[in-house]
Amino acid sequence: MLNYNEKEIIDYIHQLDPKIKKALHQTKTEEREDLEQSIKLKILENEEKIVNIQAMGFFEFKEQFSH
Repeated sequence: MLNYNEKEIIDYIHQLDPKIKKALHQTKTEEREDLEQSIKLKILENEEKIVNIQAMGFFEFKEQFSH
């Protein structure tokens, strides 16, 4: 059975699938399936980093450009 993080990552991959497929149109047809699997594998391998990403707030972002 999948834990919560694994389900989140699988959902995330499904959400990214159209963008991945669109980007794959820039590669040779015979290489697309392998590249798609490699991209999805990299996402799975970096699951912990992806799940723990925290977006910067608006004011934090604005502060970067105020200096």
